[in-house]
Amino acid sequence: MKISPSLILSVFFVLVATRCAMQKSPKDVVYDQFNADLNTLIARNEDFLGVVRTSDDREKMQEDFLKLRLQYKKAEAFAEYFFPTTVRLVNGAPLDEVEDEENAVFEPGGLQVIEELIYTEDKIEKEELVRQVRKLQVNVKRIKTLWIDIQLTDAHVFNALRLELFRLITLGISGFDNPASGNALAESEQVLHSFQTYLSAYEGVLKDTKAADKQAEKAILFLKKSKNFNDFDRATFIADHINPLSRTLHAQQKLADIPFVNDRRLLKGDAATLFDPGAFDAEALVSNDRFKSTPERIALGQKLFYDGRVSGNGKTNCGSCHQPGLAYSDGLKTSKGFGNENIQRNAPTIQYAALQQALFYDLRSPSLEDQAADVIHNKAEMHGSMQQIAKLIGSDEDYKRLFKEAYPELDTVPPVYIQNSLAVFVRSLNPFSSRFDKYMRGDKKAMTLEEINGFNLFMGKAKCGTCHFVPLFNGTVPPDYQRTESEVLGVTTEANFKNAKLDVDAGRGTHNNFPQWKHAFKTSTVRNVAKTAPYMHNGAFSTLQEVMEFYNEGGGAGLGLNVPNQTLAADKLNLTKTEISLVIKFMESLTDN
Repeated sequence: MKISPSLILSVFFVLVATRCAMQKSPKDVVYDQFNADLNTLIARNEDFLGVVRTSDDREKMQEDFLKLRLQYKKAEAFAEYFFPTTVRLVNGAPLDEVEDEENAVFEPGGLQVIEELIYTEDKIEKEELVRQVRKLQVNVKRIKTLWIDIQLTDAHVFNALRLELFRLITLGISGFDNPASGNALAESEQVLHSFQTYLSAYEGVLKDTKAADKQAEKAILFLKKSKNFNDFDRATFIADHINPLSRTLHAQQKLADIPFVNDRRLLKGDAATLFDPGAFDAEALVSNDRFKSTPERIALGQKLFYDGRVSGNGKTNCGSCHQPGLAYSDGLKTSKGFGNENIQRNAPTIQYAALQQALFYDLRSPSLEDQAADVIHNKAEMHGSMQQIAKLIGSDEDYKRLFKEAYPELDTVPPVYIQNSLAVFVRSLNPFSSRFDKYMRGDKKAMTLEEINGFNLFMGKAKCGTCHFVPLFNGTVPPDYQRTESEVLGVTTEANFKNAKLDVDAGRGTHNNFPQWKHAFKTSTVRNVAKTAPYMHNGAFSTLQEVMEFYNEGGGAGLGLNVPNQTLAADKLNLTKTEISLVIKFMESLTDN
């Protein structure tokens, strides 16, 4: 039988097409793997729904729930990366979501809400539990539906894996999303196993996938050797395991010519670790390129910052309340304003202020430019005028020269550029030069053993790291750094905890009439905290010892005050005097050189 050439050619093309289908690209392998992980998550959630509907066995519920959470951790890297809004309803904090612009409040949902329902000493609310598990299923299926339209690239894959490693060391090992179950270490293992699985798709593309795989395996073994959550050595885990793994991932991506994602965020897309010098971009939140920093603009802003003529009385300047020797605070319980009278709130440090999504204790200002105008025009603070400052710049020879050097394209002095110059100066105040920074960059002698133990407590038993996120140690949430959180702590009027009285300042509730935001205040950085006493928005606590005692008691609610919307857990931390001392020693290591 004679076989036609066309048939032979057709068979050839079929074989080639089949072989090509079998040899999928790495990103397609990752795409399919995530899809499979989602399918398993949906199936496991369905099984869990059956358990909560039919069983009253609390231990069985908890056992199956932990399996469900572990399955979510397999899919977390890409779920968080591509669908952050939906993920808030899958694994978001068990707090109401307030959307100020929409004037709406959305109830929480997902794994953390379910965890609170089954890890309780009270009778389990079966009806509510079933409702929440069903809601979870709806949102996981929504992710699967949205995934169909995602055009995955190699750059996306590596960025998602990189951010997942950063999520692990900022949120995962602190117990941020599993406070009731305390299953953080097992979930951290799962994150690393998943990392290995996804990265293995690039075995033929990267120069050396085995190096990253071995480092991940060592990190997993380190987790397995840890006794429990409280005893886990987080400092060593980060410095000796995850930082080297992150650097290897970065190096392999570079060698493979896979581009880094540059999406103008606070954390730079090509930062190898969270602790690299220059890992954060203080310019990321600048709305327009014409307002970018230059040395000339910093010089102009610095001169204005310390010039009393910017105020209404010709004496008060920005430096009156933000003094370099005190890490740009002023050492007063509440600052003195225009009339030499104490204003309502304490002056926080402005160092690292550029690395927040909103400013002031009540988060009312969206930018440093707006903040500068607010303070200058505030009658209680500086009682100044942008128009008067513009006249000063136009009539003073030194200022005219500085302004022309800073903004050579301008022939007039628009107020927005005055605001910008002050903001630019503040954006320059991010040294990242503390002993903690040096330790995380490889200098193991930079911190003492007591300070290292304090860091482990800070990130573990003391739960400080669940609000003051490494490495900024403020409330800007990693690893995407897209929002800055506020908290309701129930702050008292003074450090008299036996006769505690709730401070009346409504915080965010002053400007936004949401019950959830009454007494809510920005989570400030604890970098340089040793220099910025007294503490809290009202300067109520004179020492870090008093601050730690307040948290140890569970905040205002823990002290017995009526704070129904408190976001800080009211449970006592049960820290010993020695442990409190160690946490304080660690915080002192955050002082910049």
